[in-house]
Parts: sequence; C-alpha cells; structure tokens
Amino acid sequence: MSTITHLPREYAAARFLRVTSAISCALTVLSVSAQSPAAPAVATPAAAPAYKTAADIPVADFFRLPRYSQMAMSPDGKRLAALAPVNGRDNIAVIDLEKRSAAVITNFDRVNVTDFLWVDTHRIVLRTANRELETGVTQFIGVFGIDSDGTNLRNLSPDKRQRVFRVFRATNDGTGDLIIGKMVDSRTTESVLRLDTRTGRTKLLTFKNPGEATGWAIDSNNHIRAALRAEPRESADAPRKRSLWYRSTSDGDWEKIHESVDEMDALQPLAFDTDDKTLIVSSRAGADRLALFRFDPTTRKIGEKLFEHPWLDIDGGLIRHPKTHVVLGIRYSAETWKTHWFDATYSSLQGMVDATLSTTTNTLFPGEASSKIIVIFAQSASDAGTYYLLNTETRSLEKVAATREWLPSTLMPERKFVAYKSRDGMTIPAWLTVPRDVEAKNLPLIVHIHGGPWARSYHGVQWGRWPSAQFFASRGYAVLEPEPRGSIGFGRKHYRSSFKQWGLTMQDDITDGALHLAQEGIVNKDRMCLFGGSYGGYASLQALVKDPDLWRCASSYIAVTDLELLQTVTWSDTARLTDFYETDYKRTVGDYEKDRAQFDATSPAKNAAKIKAAVMLTMGGQDQRVPLIHGTAMRDAIEKAGKPLDYKVYVDEAHGFNANENVTDFYTRTEAFFAKHLKP
Repeated sequence: MSTITHLPREYAAARFLRVTSAISCALTVLSVSAQSPAAPAVATPAAAPAYKTAADIPVADFFRLPRYSQMAMSPDGKRLAALAPVNGRDNIAVIDLEKRSAAVITNFDRVNVTDFLWVDTHRIVLRTANRELETGVTQFIGVFGIDSDGTNLRNLSPDKRQRVFRVFRATNDGTGDLIIGKMVDSRTTESVLRLDTRTGRTKLLTFKNPGEATGWAIDSNNHIRAALRAEPRESADAPRKRSLWYRSTSDGDWEKIHESVDEMDALQPLAFDTDDKTLIVSSRAGADRLALFRFDPTTRKIGEKLFEHPWLDIDGGLIRHPKTHVVLGIRYSAETWKTHWFDATYSSLQGMVDATLSTTTNTLFPGEASSKIIVIFAQSASDAGTYYLLNTETRSLEKVAATREWLPSTLMPERKFVAYKSRDGMTIPAWLTVPRDVEAKNLPLIVHIHGGPWARSYHGVQWGRWPSAQFFASRGYAVLEPEPRGSIGFGRKHYRSSFKQWGLTMQDDITDGALHLAQEGIVNKDRMCLFGGSYGGYASLQALVKDPDLWRCASSYIAVTDLELLQTVTWSDTARLTDFYETDYKRTVGDYEKDRAQFDATSPAKNAAKIKAAVMLTMGGQDQRVPLIHGTAMRDAIEKAGKPLDYKVYVDEAHGFNANENVTDFYTRTEAFFAKHLKP
C-alpha cells in the first residue's frame, strides 16, 4: 500500500496527500457473487486511452454508466457498498476494507438497482427499477433485503398492488429494521410502517392517521409525530392548502397546529431537534424564498432561522447522524453542491478536505461514532468524481476509485453559473459550458432546456446518466442551460410567474439567454440550435415557431407537441391523476376549452408551417408521460408543411432513453445533426 501522509491537527496547516491505495486495485477485480454462483465479476477497467482532445472521446464513453456510484460505508466502518454495472445493469458490489477484497452480491440483468441503504452492519435494502419503462418518475419494480455477503436475499414487496415504498431511514437499533412509507402516488404517503428486512413483516406506526401526507417527521426513538397533509380543495380553481399535524407522544392524538393559505406557504416538517419536541421546518415565513427554521408545536410559532440563501429556496437536504439522527447540516445545490454544517466537528473536517482537494466540490458522508472512517465524494464540472476515505483519527485521506476514469478531467470543459435579464426584467439563472482551451468568443451555441417545466437543471456539476453539456462542449459548442420561470428552487415569484405562460414569457426567458450571449460576443447569433426533452422538447420546438429566423435547428426528444393532448389523452400516466388535471394543471398551464386560442397558438404541432429550421424529433414507443401521439402529430404536421424531418422512435423506451445502445445511438445521431446544421 502506498504511503499515506498524515494531517496536522491544526486546520490552517491541514493538507492531505492523494494516495492510490490497494483499495483501488481491489475494486478492479471483483470476485464471483456469493448470492449467485453464475454472477460474473465486474470487468477490470482498461487503461484510459491517451486522448489528445475531448473531441476524440467516443460517444459511447461519454454516456457509459459510471464504474461506481452511491458509495456508502457500513455502520461499523468495515465495508463499502456501491452501485457497479454488471450485465449492462447497475448492481451492488461490496468491498471489505480489512481484506481489501470486493464481491458483486446481486445479479440483476433485466432491472437496475436504483438505490440502497445499509440497515445494519451486515444488511442492505435496495430498490430496483426498469429504466426503459420509466414514465417520468422512476417506476420501482421491487424492494429487496440482502446480507452484505450476498446471502438471505428477500423480496420485501410481495404484494403486487403495493410495490413502491418511500424509504425514510434505518432504525439503527440493532434490529435491521427500516422505516418506510406506503405510497399512494409519487407525492403522497398514506401510512408509515416499520419493516423487518429479514422477514418482510410490517408494523403500522401511524395509528389514528391524520390522512394522506406529503411529509412526515420522525423523532430519535423512531416515532412518527408530525405530518403535512394536503387539505381537500374548497373549489376546483382554489390553491390547495397544507395542514401541519402533531402529536406529543407516539400513541397520542393527532392535532392540527397550522394551516397554510396555499401549498407554497406550508410549514414542511423535516426533522425533530435534539429535544424531540421542537420541529425543524422549511417555510417562506411570508418571504419569497424557503428557509430553514425551528418551530415550536406548543406555542405554534416559528422560532430561530437556522439557514437561508440569498437567492435559492432551502427546502430539505438535511444531513443527519446515521445512528442518532441528529441534524448535522444541510446540503443544497447553488453554483455548485454546497454544505452548511451546524456541527463544528464536521465543519472543521470540511474545511480541511477543501483545503487539500481545492479544485473539487467535496461531499462528506458522516459515519457512526464507532467508525473513524467516512466517505468523501469529490467532483467538479470537469471531474466526473472520485471517492476517498477520510480517517478522522489519523487525519489521512485515501483514494478509493474514480467513477469515470476514461474521461480525463484535464480535457473536460468547465461549467459556470451565469445570470441574465429577461425582457420583462426578471433575473434568469443559468449555467454556461464552453469548450476547454478555446476563447469564449463567437462560438456556435446549443441551448439545453430541462424538462418539467417545474424542475431544475443539475446545478454546478452535471455527471449523471446523461452528461450532455460536457459532451456538446467537447464537440466545440457553447452550451447554455437556462432556468426559465417555472423552474423550482428560485423563489415564489420565479415559480408563479410561469402560470399559463407556456410558449409565452417562459419561452422569452430561453430566447433572451441566447441573445444575451450573442450580445456579449460569446456566441455567434447566426449559429444557434436547441436541445431538450419533455417540456424541454416542447420549448425547443416552440422556439422554432415563435422566432423562426433566429434558430438553425432543434433536437427535440420525448416532446410535448400539443397542449390539448396533455389533457385529452387518457392513456397517459398523468391523465390518471384526476385531481391534478382538474385543478393544478388548469391553474398552471391552462384549460384547453377556455384557453383554446392560446393553446392553438402555442402548440408546435399546430404551427409547424411557421418552422424554417431543421428538426430532429425522437420519441419513446412506451412513453406514458408524453405518449407517442405527440410525436406522430408533430411528424404529420411537419410532413404536411413539406418540411424536412429527422424522426425516430425507440420502440422499447419510455420517457427517456436508458438502454446503452439507444443512448449511444441517440447522441451519435444528435452529434451528426448539430454538426450538419451548425457548421460555419
């Protein structure tokens, strides 16, 4: 093993030495799974080719699954678990830190492990999903428990009517039990249960339940004592109120202690403070942005403001001690991933790590008091990420493994935060990525628009399944990722100003970002295209309708093309959310009967004749979020208008493309499309 340099106790002098240890070697040659003799080993990574430029990196390498992800320490600090691709799917590998050996303990070949949790020193609970059949939110196939050596695999969701649980936390009391929520839909939990991960038996924890809830708070003894409930609507077009319920004991009566004017003014219970009486909540408290507060259930008053951000909503992301559940800090996404520690020890450790790994954003994952080892994930806009182990006693740092060693950080572009004014004066946050070692002047531009629209881009760093910004920048393009009004996390005004503005001011926010970059001389106004999926696909097409002379092309995928179809297509998954479509949708997007003229004017499929730019449209044949009829309607309209179209359907994909061969094919086609239409 390589020598590890030790760190002085004093923060000012703190410096770690990066070490390539035997752990890295152990991760490259994993033994056969104990759970299944037929399970293959994780392939040994080949040495990264000596690419001269990022443009030389093949499409397939940009969009390969990371070698390891979600690495987490066992409670006793003796083992690591991580997701690792096997059989083309994410499975679980466990690394024994004492023996410096590792083994694959699952062998799924038709589904992916999406996430997992250590429930005790030897037991792991995991969830699986078929990504090719996702509709817009992850559709979980099952919940399983398995020992860290691959034995005692058990299906914890045998009832096919209830396959999806919300996982709150492990009880950490030596039982290996889990606190879970029984889901009604993707947002609502009808009850909270204690799950025995070895037998599958459950125990109801929410007696005299106050009703279906969108949030719960659990005290240090694993008792459910606070809930946020969505109240029945007073009328179809009225905002939906939220009520906060509380009980002072685990078997006491529930009492409503607060009711909001609407959902944006709710008190969201996040955790109990150390006294197990005071709540930690997120609230706007009459302001534009969410902040973190203490709340006294007895006096029913908001107390001390714990944390706020000058321009972002702070609505969760609490970091808790894995054993005691004490709140140690909060993690949030701004210009990059950031952590605000309430705990002095971890604040000091964060400072020391940041002083050594000064070019990356460093995320610390607290361990139990009995463990002196904690996991660190270091990442930046140009570095796909590396895992380290920090020994808190010796103050030493040890490298474990890189997630994508085949993408050299020395070749990857930087992704930076920018902001600009839309034409009506609203400030629009955005992220700009430009090619590495190229002057940011007169560049061709791709505007990458996120979905939702009530969603948010991956801020600061973007190394998920689809690192699109880095890929396009590697091909010589500037990439702008705007956060138009309606994007969540930027305050009440930013969100609500999007109501009934699809294709209108929301569209202007996107266009004005491109024009801003052109005015600054960063991009060439005559060489601009768009890229986006779902709502982003809609906005990409609508841009060509609204400003036909401004854009050269748009690559749009899984795109909404007709606003009326969003309400009238009954086989979509969202159409089954009757309450949403009868209320929220009509309030935020519009009513196709009352707002027909606006819908007709802002639906690309009904205005294809106005489009002058080239269009590439790609759909999923199994998509229930945006059914294929949106694609065929747009295809037929463009063909009727006599315009060229690059059209393709991945028949086995749904709302997004996830099969490796399809992802590679999609980006290969998109690369060729942009190269053709953005050439000088």
